[in-house]
Order: sequence, then structure tokens, then C-alpha cells
Amino acid sequence: MRLSPLLILTILFAACSQYEAPEFSTKQGAVVEDETPNEDVEAIVDEVEPELEEEVETPEEPEESPIRSSQGTGGPIGMNEVNFTDSNNLTSSYKIMAPDDVATKVYGLHVHFHGDGGGGYRDFPNQATRYGLIGVTVRAPNQNLQWGRAQGVAHAQFSQDLIQNEILKKYNIDLDKIYFSGVSGGAYFLSGSFLPAYGSQYKSGAFLMCGGEAPRTDIQNPEVFKDFRIHWQVTAGERADITNSVQQSVAAYKAVHDQVQGDPTKQTIETTGAGGHCEFFEMAYTPGIQAMVDAKFKVVLPSELADQP
Repeated sequence: MRLSPLLILTILFAACSQYEAPEFSTKQGAVVEDETPNEDVEAIVDEVEPELEEEVETPEEPEESPIRSSQGTGGPIGMNEVNFTDSNNLTSSYKIMAPDDVATKVYGLHVHFHGDGGGGYRDFPNQATRYGLIGVTVRAPNQNLQWGRAQGVAHAQFSQDLIQNEILKKYNIDLDKIYFSGVSGGAYFLSGSFLPAYGSQYKSGAFLMCGGEAPRTDIQNPEVFKDFRIHWQVTAGERADITNSVQQSVAAYKAVHDQVQGDPTKQTIETTGAGGHCEFFEMAYTPGIQAMVDAKFKVVLPSELADQP
């Protein structure tokens, strides 16, 4: 059927009359659709905006514990060998390797006790400043350069005086980062005399190489050894008498540790290599000691120190 032009116009007019065109307004010369707010949308925005305006609380970072330092001043930098006389008139010397920035930075301390004859004092295996620790090695205060034994009490007092009245007054040392190492006779002295008398004042750790003995005196404040780190390092080819003495040392400190219900991982012993006395990595005495200090001393340090260069 063919529609007439008049009928077509009538239909189009009716359709257009039902369509509501949007209102337009002119803004800045451009024709834009009039922005009549939608009541439903406004209601949703009103609900959300207050939540967005609320301040988001940032969790506070835990405050770092303040460093307990000795506040010492005036110590020389570089390698120095210094004479020292203790409160009982025992006289000897120590070597220290102080970094250039020691006057402006707080460091920890690594104190080393040599074996019989003083080889470790001459060679100074801990002289490099590593793990944020200044290296110190102490010469035994007797002619034969032997630490401890019958003179253990006097030698422990000498070492304590040297640390407290000499080094800590000359250098600004972190009092919670003073660590020890000993070789052969020096390890005997640490475990037998110094640690029982003064270890509780340091709450740190000791690295004992190819030596060790049970405490010769009562341990002062054994509760501290709950967290005190001790590691013994020996070779499979060590002398039988030294091996037995080390085992007695381990057993004695374990008994103290068990008494105070300490963490069993704080006390360890490792036997490695087929070398003889102090011949670590099957090297001769002196290079073996140096290699062991470089490789393993860090086992007695907390991770925040051990991870430092």
C-alpha cells in the first residue's frame, strides 16, 4: 500500500511531539549539554565523600633503641700499639686499628686474645674493621706470653681494666656490641677465666678457636648466658688433650645454659678439616687462624652485624 505524503508527515509529527530533547547551554563558546544533576547519583556521592575525606592513619614505625655508647674521645686513628698498666700494676700493651671516622661514628669492638707465644698479637688477625667493629688485640701481661691458667683471675682483671678504663674512654664504643675471640691459650683464657668473671657485663658473644676449658671460677650472673653466643671451632686432627678440654668447656657452659633455660642455638661447636692444632682449612697455624677469623667469626654476631661488610 502506498502512503500519501500527507499521512507520512502526520506520522512524523506525532513521533517528534513525544521526544523531549535535552536542553543545551553555551559555556566558553562551546555548545554543551546542560548539566542537570541526577538526584540518585548525588545521593551516592554524598555517602562516599565523607569516607574519602577521613584521614588514613599511617602506622607508626617502631622507634629504634638509643645506642648505649661509651662517649670516649681522643683516641688516635690508624694502627697503634699502646702500653697499658692496670689497677694492680700489671703492664702490657694492646694494638688497635681505628678507622678514620672513629671520632664521628659509634663503632663496636672485637677484642682478640692470642695463643701461647703471642703469635696472634704480632699478626693481629682481626685488624680489619669489619661488621662495624674496631679490631683490638691484647698482649698477655707476662714474659712467656701465655694467657690465664694459674694467673687467670689477674689476667681477667687486666683485660677488663684495659677495655673499661682505656679503650672505652678513648673511643666512642657501642656498649652492646663488644665481642671476643681467642686462639688456643687465648680461647682457654676466655672460657676459663674472663667470661666467668666479666662476660655478663657484655651480653654479646665469643668465638673460640682450637681451645677452651671449663670455668675456673664461678660464673657471675649466669642468667646473662641465656642469650650469650659462644662458638667453638676445632679441627678433626686436633690434639687429644685439647679436644677433651674443649668438650669439657662445651659441657660446662651447656649446663649453665640449661640452668637458665637458654636458647640452645646460642652455643655451638663445629669440627672441620683434617688439620692439626689450629691448622684450619688445612693451612699452617698463622694463615689458618687468619682464614678462620675472616670466614667464621661472624657466626657469633647478630644478623644486622654479620650482614655488614
